[in-house]
Amino acid sequence: MPLLDRRRCLAGLAGSAALALTGGARAQAGASDTLVVMEKGDHALGFYELATGRRTGGVVLPGEYPHEFALDGAGRFAFVGQYGARSSTTPGPGGGTVHVVDIKARALARSIACDPFRRLHGVRLDGRGRLLVLSEDRDVLLGFDAPAEAERPDRAVATGGIKGHLFSLTRDGETAFVANLLSNTITRVRPFDPAAAPKAVAAGRWPEGTALSPDERSLYVAARRSGTLIVLDTEAMTATRTVPTRGDVVRVDCGPDGDLILANYADRSLSLLGPDLREAARIGLDAAPVALARHPSSPLAFAALEGDRIAVIDLQAGRLQGTLATGREPDVMAVLPPG
Repeated sequence: MPLLDRRRCLAGLAGSAALALTGGARAQAGASDTLVVMEKGDHALGFYELATGRRTGGVVLPGEYPHEFALDGAGRFAFVGQYGARSSTTPGPGGGTVHVVDIKARALARSIACDPFRRLHGVRLDGRGRLLVLSEDRDVLLGFDAPAEAERPDRAVATGGIKGHLFSLTRDGETAFVANLLSNTITRVRPFDPAAAPKAVAAGRWPEGTALSPDERSLYVAARRSGTLIVLDTEAMTATRTVPTRGDVVRVDCGPDGDLILANYADRSLSLLGPDLREAARIGLDAAPVALARHPSSPLAFAALEGDRIAVIDLQAGRLQGTLATGREPDVMAVLPPG
């Protein structure tokens, strides 16, 4: 069947076990695009061919419950934080290792010991390929200048909050915004300026998901227990707007045009918001979403769901197109760059 234009909407889907994309669907997803999925319950990274939903391989990782990962710009390596706990409310010391996965070989290349820093969760790379990893138990951002070769962290910077779980990072890597679950704050941290003190601002109850606007002048913060989306001015560190949500938003994603996707955990839905923060569509799901990702060049989005599936969303049509069956407890996802 010939491929259609990449901007066409998805065509048919068949079965719940895997996507059966045809025509425009394969074109939109990309004939050879691969989605990398963290499968927490299987302690593995899984690789899925988007055009068919077929699992083409996986890398089993040491330890329990790896959570967050980030791909380098070339798609050569994935850097995985060993969280070591099922969720943020699970007690215990957690893990203290960053795993380096060779994407081409689909194998664990090496592991970086980060003790005494543990419960490694948020993971981000900046535009220069420097890696930052958030230690939730020590409230410290760990920095790795050349993460593919690093033996230990090159630096550690205090976040100024309590139970920092996730963070957003500017493209130049000079500023991080940490969501601190227990102190109910967002803290602005300068990872490469050790003399700069963190700047804190109250951000509702249990702030977790965050996303920077395309111009990086605004930070969108989902306060789970407040049921609000807060917009922070990243320079002044003040709230410029607060809007109600459908409640218990666990993740926020901001697109290149300023549109937002909210993962509504309690409501079992996704909200698609325009740049004006008005809800343009609600997409009902039959399981709670826990993570979000976008296709880098097509109007597709992905939501990892409880129940071992990933929902595929057509953002142009504002609707669910189908699900992709995964290993146990899918979470963070990323589409491999071409080549």
